[in-house]
Amino acid sequence: MVSNDELAAVEAATDERFEESVDFLREMIRTPSVNPPGEYAAIHDLVTSTYESYGWDVETAWAPAELLEDLGLDPDYPRPNVLGYVTRGDGPTIALNAHLDTVPVDESQWSYDPFGAERDAGRIWGRGARDSKGRVAAYTLAARALEGSDMVPEEATVVLAITCDEETGGEAGPGYVLERGAIDPDYAIVEGSVDGVGYAAAGVLHLAVTVTGKASHAGVDPSGGVNAIVGASRVVAALEEYAAELATRESEVPGIGHPTCTPGTVEGGTKTNVVPSSCSLTVDRRVVPEEDPDEAEAEFREVVESVELPEGATVDVDVLLRASPFVSERDGPLVRSLKRNADAVTGGDVPVNGTRGFTDARFFAGAGAETAKYGPGDDESNVHGADENLKLDQLRDSAAAVAATLVDLDREG
Repeated sequence: MVSNDELAAVEAATDERFEESVDFLREMIRTPSVNPPGEYAAIHDLVTSTYESYGWDVETAWAPAELLEDLGLDPDYPRPNVLGYVTRGDGPTIALNAHLDTVPVDESQWSYDPFGAERDAGRIWGRGARDSKGRVAAYTLAARALEGSDMVPEEATVVLAITCDEETGGEAGPGYVLERGAIDPDYAIVEGSVDGVGYAAAGVLHLAVTVTGKASHAGVDPSGGVNAIVGASRVVAALEEYAAELATRESEVPGIGHPTCTPGTVEGGTKTNVVPSSCSLTVDRRVVPEEDPDEAEAEFREVVESVELPEGATVDVDVLLRASPFVSERDGPLVRSLKRNADAVTGGDVPVNGTRGFTDARFFAGAGAETAKYGPGDDESNVHGADENLKLDQLRDSAAAVAATLVDLDREG
């Protein structure tokens, strides 16, 4: 493990490169990369040119057109994955992963320009400030701090895997990069928060439920139709009961909680005076590590298909997104080191736990890498919401903790 003197040197180098990192973060926020649709050209060029200016070897793994077609993605929006190699050695490969894309913006809800990257009250404000351009900046600063302190790992390969499409499933991002074998990490630090070192995360099923009925005139002949909205309302009631039952199934992984089932959107009908012939809703079903996603899907279908619909109505269920839960090594060298270094840098007691939000960590864990989630951001960051922001002290502290962890892992071998 790094000594106290070495950690002090890492922190000093982090401070020396800090403003450089803040400038990089602000440039990234000012370079929109909203997904969908996935406009990556400008942000790809910015990250690539920045890493090349540091003298790093940079590669881009482009998701092939046939994969985009299989995923139903618009081929007019290519999917790049930036691989920036800080060093290449014969020891362990360590990946630092965050993503290029952000969720869309409703500018009417913002107090700050969502793409202005304003610096105010010790924070940077803008879309992606935390999720996940702040993590890109933190991991980049960690590597730069090691260069500044002459502590770049001698044996390890350190690669910044700055990937695409996390916000829409990640299959063209780390899913492709790892399946192809573009990198084969032994360890992976993936976007997380300062609230804990995450060694596990829930998975998710996003499902579409469509009730089909029969249209008729709502005033003249309502009984001649089959009301799909009424059928969908019965489905929602059944899902509410199902969610209450799921709440009794507490995960043994701290921080995960219990499985959930939450309707998210609903759409149906064509006109007020027409009996609706179709109504659809989307549902978020969180899957805890103790569950199998296939079994969770089958159980969900059973709940929906058991609903007593209006006579003549039918119901269909389609899977929109499937992300498996993951559990990595709680007591492995990666989590131990991150915990120890985060405690030392912050002077706190950073918990080791699981998280409810699914991320690309599942791809790395699934590929056999010891995986942990840690990075800047907390509950006040308004992730995915209006006035998303990042506290700058968290950018600094998480970068220093990650940098010290890279040294520890290099010495672990």
